[in-house]
Amino acid sequence: MSQMIEGSSSSDEGNNFVIAINRSFSDGTESSWPTEETCNKPVGDKRARVKLAKLWMQKTGEYQRGVNYILDRLPDGYALFDRPRQANPEIRDRLIFGHPVNLVYNSTKQFFPHFYYLMTGGEEPCAYNEGTPDVFKHAVLQLKLHGLLELDITEPSSMDWRAERSALDEHIQKLDMQPSFLPRAGEVVLWTPDCEGELAWNPEHSCVQIYSTGEKRWLGTPEWRAGIISQVPEEETVFQDIVATSPKEMSINYSGFRVETFPDPHSPDKSYSLHYKYVYLKSIKPFGAFEHFLQNIPRERLHPSIEYAMTIMSSFSLLDKYYFKGAWPDASIYCRGIFIGAELLVVGDAVRLKPTGYNTQTHETRDVTDVMVIEEIRLDLKQCDDELKSKHLAEKYQVRIRGKVYTASHRRVYLANNNPQPTKPLTPDEVVDAFHIVGMNGYGDWYHVHSGAMVDVSQDMILGRLYEPDALKLMFGSLSFGYDLHGVVSGREYSRQADERISTGRTWFWGDFRTQTLAIDSLNGEDVGHYSDARNIKMWQANLRLLDGIARPADIREAKIPGDIGRPSAQSRSNFAKVGKLSKLVSTGLGATDMSNPVSSAEEGTGRLSIGEDDEETEEEDFTLHIEQLRGGTEETEEGDYVPDREPQSKRARHDS
Repeated sequence: MSQMIEGSSSSDEGNNFVIAINRSFSDGTESSWPTEETCNKPVGDKRARVKLAKLWMQKTGEYQRGVNYILDRLPDGYALFDRPRQANPEIRDRLIFGHPVNLVYNSTKQFFPHFYYLMTGGEEPCAYNEGTPDVFKHAVLQLKLHGLLELDITEPSSMDWRAERSALDEHIQKLDMQPSFLPRAGEVVLWTPDCEGELAWNPEHSCVQIYSTGEKRWLGTPEWRAGIISQVPEEETVFQDIVATSPKEMSINYSGFRVETFPDPHSPDKSYSLHYKYVYLKSIKPFGAFEHFLQNIPRERLHPSIEYAMTIMSSFSLLDKYYFKGAWPDASIYCRGIFIGAELLVVGDAVRLKPTGYNTQTHETRDVTDVMVIEEIRLDLKQCDDELKSKHLAEKYQVRIRGKVYTASHRRVYLANNNPQPTKPLTPDEVVDAFHIVGMNGYGDWYHVHSGAMVDVSQDMILGRLYEPDALKLMFGSLSFGYDLHGVVSGREYSRQADERISTGRTWFWGDFRTQTLAIDSLNGEDVGHYSDARNIKMWQANLRLLDGIARPADIREAKIPGDIGRPSAQSRSNFAKVGKLSKLVSTGLGATDMSNPVSSAEEGTGRLSIGEDDEETEEEDFTLHIEQLRGGTEETEEGDYVPDREPQSKRARHDS
């Protein structure tokens, strides 16, 4: 809004100021106007223009009492209509139409944030849904405007983003300091509720069974299940815990993992999530290695959760999108982590790469030789879409994981570098600098692949994390990187046939967040994600305004903050007390409505630098479409409602596995 023009006439109340709006930018469209016969054509909009002008002058700090302000017109494409109220057709409501995604404004106060967005040339994000701005669409619009753009992604209007900042930062920092072999919260694992002994290979039955060292006899095959890690130990876990639990100072509620049985992702019945137990590490194995641990167990004897978990093997979700960088028309969104199938991978992890071109149909034996240390996790946007009406950010999307590739195979490095001269291995100090995990010299000599150049790969090329050599040998008795090659690839093939969320002709399901990917509606006994009854957008927005110091009187009531002192009141009718249990920001809410747009993923192939073969990119996929760390149980039980601050909690009925 570039100028104010003083009117030629005056009124009894003072001067009239006509404010000429900024007409250089508008997203209004007549295609969003109502077509019902009961709606009148645009009616007189003077009152709306007066109210908007007053709000504008107050926003800009130029408002003066006694002066009458009025806009010269509404933004292009926007108009005021009236239509009968459904409850009482005799009453006609005045509404503002014209928003490109068919939002209807029932008051000038509701319309003003978008009006401000238009008058500032799109410099401020526009809130499309539930009051949460689409920061990614805004970034694309700014990229189109400036040509080049780099910015940190912040979502101060999102309760999710605000509530999870501290906990998520702390969680990722802990992952960087933990051993690679430890299961992570949100991962899918193979587990057994009862393991009174040691897991070992029984050559007589050619399968993994439980062996009692005290009784010196085999106790039979474990009752394997698939489960979700919902809590990790507070007490340190060591390599020896892989095969036999070392002495623990704390009870199993602190020193063990809470694992919840995986429910059917296609069924509304999620009761398997209630079948949980605290177990030690020896009872948990990588899900990708299911073929090794389930050998010679008939399919009809397998727990249903195992096939349920295989259903999500061809799915992924990005964790903490924190940075946007682009040169029109392409851009990238940088992330701190990615869930691929069963595992969570973060920047700094060493991951094993699938041999290029490998598939289970050829029945060929291929060695896994390449290991990448992740330096970047990106969502690449190709041909960004700046059309406001579009629900997409770009015409094409692809996930790329970038890093340097290493190998412990001298033959592999000879073939990759195509150099007749002997390649020198990395020095011990260089190995320590290259890998974030300890003991990697235990694999032998390491070599650069592709002469140490950065390499981009798709999510399909990644098998899973590389464990410490001591851990790998304790689990599988060898240092081979390919212990789960066939299992992971065949699991993804099964998923592409079984997961109803994957569109025909596509090979991956992209979830906006992990709980959506797993198709669960509870974790640790609490509702999660969009299924939670505690998700009250109006209440959350009121809390955010209180935090930001811009609250209105009504916000204090709408915030529904539980009282801390005084006589106990009647049971709260809001869900905010429940929300308070789930976050350190008790009176600021939990979680957020994820407003990311439906996007797509890249097919198998490498990016800027191929690995062994030509990059085979196929058509990118379109997809239509957080984890609380509350400790359950008590000192005496393996289950329950214990929380870390040791506040009194009522006991919940036990759910035995």
